[in-house]
Amino acid sequence: MSNQHDVVTVESDVLIVAVEGWGDGYILWQRGLTEEAGFGNGIYFECDNQFIGGFNCVKECLVTNDGIHVVLTNGELAHFYFIKGFNKFKELKSGLLQIYQGSEYILEFHF
Repeated sequence: MSNQHDVVTVESDVLIVAVEGWGDGYILWQRGLTEEAGFGNGIYFECDNQFIGGFNCVKECLVTNDGIHVVLTNGELAHFYFIKGFNKFKELKSGLLQIYQGSEYILEFHF
């Protein structure tokens, strides 16, 4: 998930956007591309562990040049910071726009 890995991948008809952060941190989104792959379930989000996330739980997502700040639908906040030298902003933005297609208002980019 670092600079050495793709930020956006597709596995078994599931679109995955994932980035590795400081320490053992990570952030990811998944969305099924077909009904068989869970398209009807919506968007799965996870930050650092499965306890911070779930389906359709992101209310707002701000991506900056140092990290990602998320407001969850339950009011909790999730903060994620990129590793030094992260340079895949274009790929990250493209992937998130695909994940949130039809709900782009959730996303904001400042980099």
